[in-house]
Amino acid sequence: MADYKIAIADEHEMFLEGLKVLLEANEYPGYSVTAKIKSGKDLISLIENENFDALIFEINFVDIEPEELITELKKRNSNVKLFVLSAYGDMNLVKTCFRLGADGYLLKSSNSSLLFSGLDTIFRDDIFIGENLKVAPVKNSIDKNNIEKTEKKKFPIDRFLIRQKLTKREKEILELICRGMSNRMIAKKLFISDHTVGVHRKHIMKKMNVSSTANLLSFVSKYEILVKKIEMVES
Repeated sequence: MADYKIAIADEHEMFLEGLKVLLEANEYPGYSVTAKIKSGKDLISLIENENFDALIFEINFVDIEPEELITELKKRNSNVKLFVLSAYGDMNLVKTCFRLGADGYLLKSSNSSLLFSGLDTIFRDDIFIGENLKVAPVKNSIDKNNIEKTEKKKFPIDRFLIRQKLTKREKEILELICRGMSNRMIAKKLFISDHTVGVHRKHIMKKMNVSSTANLLSFVSKYEILVKKIEMVES
């Protein structure tokens, strides 16, 4: 009989299958993976209706922001351990996850021994932070020119990283822009000035490297930048 009941969540089926095999091969303690989830919405629904000792999950889902996901999971079951297993190690993102209630955070590039070490740690009611993760700024300064050169290189578009660049207000305004609303209409809805909306719009376009609203809309549609809205049922 397994010592711990685990649910795992990620958008990639092959990754889930491999993780399940890895976890259930461990002899002591024993882990039983009783659910494999592929969306944030389903993960939230599951935690309300099933009892698990821990959730191991990625935070990059198309249907919900990382902050909202962890908040909802914690609200619906404060006893379950939340272990983030992610490809993303941005300092601010890691700090936010812990602030909202995550018990552990590990990069997918880590080896399996760290995964099991992390699980042992959180089941002792301690916090686990994986290797190569930082939750405080690096003291040594970095050459700004090198950073700028790196940012100018062409990399594949990563929807999640793009959304992480946007502030909460910018995401809100972007969604309204995509609904076809003008600056004046957005300003009225959000109780801010037309000028403020215009400034936010410029910042959004700069971060997405587009020069017109038409290009912005095309970019958002092509790379599915907007989060697919889901309805949260209050507990």
